[in-house]
Amino acid sequence: MPFASSAFGQLRYIPESVYNQIPGSGNAINLRMTSPTAKAAVATTKSEEIRPDRLSTGQTRTDLNIDGGFNFELSGKEYDPFLEGVLFSSYTHYGTNGLGTTFSLTTAANSLTAAAAPTTTSAFTNLTAGSWIKVVPPAGASAAIKEYFNDKWFKVASTTSTVITLDASTPISGAGLGIAAVAGYAISQSVVSNGATPKSFAMEYLLTDISTVFTFTGMRPNTLELSMEVGSIITGSFGFLGGGHTVQNTTLLPGSPVASQSLEVMNSVTDVGCIYEAGTNILGSGTSFIKSVKLNISNNARGQKAVGVFGNAGVGFGELEIGGTLEMYVENKTYYEKWLQGATTSLALGMADAAGNGYLIELDKVQFNEGGLNAGGRNDDVMLSLPFSAFYNAATNRGIRITRAIAA
Repeated sequence: MPFASSAFGQLRYIPESVYNQIPGSGNAINLRMTSPTAKAAVATTKSEEIRPDRLSTGQTRTDLNIDGGFNFELSGKEYDPFLEGVLFSSYTHYGTNGLGTTFSLTTAANSLTAAAAPTTTSAFTNLTAGSWIKVVPPAGASAAIKEYFNDKWFKVASTTSTVITLDASTPISGAGLGIAAVAGYAISQSVVSNGATPKSFAMEYLLTDISTVFTFTGMRPNTLELSMEVGSIITGSFGFLGGGHTVQNTTLLPGSPVASQSLEVMNSVTDVGCIYEAGTNILGSGTSFIKSVKLNISNNARGQKAVGVFGNAGVGFGELEIGGTLEMYVENKTYYEKWLQGATTSLALGMADAAGNGYLIELDKVQFNEGGLNAGGRNDDVMLSLPFSAFYNAATNRGIRITRAIAA
């Protein structure tokens, strides 16, 4: 008899239309992950009956807690339902699912101009001031142009039917500058911000070598952790709080499983194109003093218990907490002073794979806290660790916004 091997594991999910109920139709979706962390924990209570032989008469199950989720390597489109879920919101798409129709492009230092106005959902006027976009070059573009645009994010200052004027902080330069009426370009943008509509999923972890299926229902997205480390793939994890759990030999999810996405995973070196602090790209000079970036989001979920329910009758949510840590080499006193003075700033982190599929994460109101120098030994670099928290910004009416770009 073979023992189960994690090498044969498959995680699968389907959105729930009714909390804690597996949908009766639709198709489950296979999910890329590096390790599942979803688990069920049964609580028991031992009888307190007193007997002359000093033995207990037994124990009984009194609670079931379901939490955890999965770890992953970041790739485009794969985790969008869970990004929406942890932000309690849904994407708003430009064009068709985030990719506009192609047009003939002319570029200047601060503008993108179409020979003819794109229309309907691809109209330039659908792009709001202050939002971010990616330019998707045609398949036949030169390697230099593809590399330039695949690595760049641009911020919209204003639009007309044929012209996108760019924010001064994101000009066009190098290989992207001076394109003259070249056909086949497109604009990509899908946007999701923090909202107020929770989502839930049914999830299954299959051990295919022993035909065993662990099913979790009512999985409410609770946490997201994202990590960019020097010389590493961008990694992360989603955490959930669940409502029910069973184990059986066959799947309970409906339909035929849909294949996962197949886009490249992103790394923290060639795939991180910008880190904006207070509107200035720290990576803009071609050098960087950032060693690592960590982002943490928590909905502060809690299980809601009820008599007669083994598990959670519901999941409650608290404050949406957003924070993280910047670890940087000490180049001068600038960031130490910002921490010391409690200055309010903003952060935007942009990443994309070699084809231009990626994400830009904006935090509009950020304050550094609990920072400090780590001088180390005499053979070490002096490092500055800057934990930060992000807050609601009245000017933009949000605390976080994620923009997704796709190349196809």
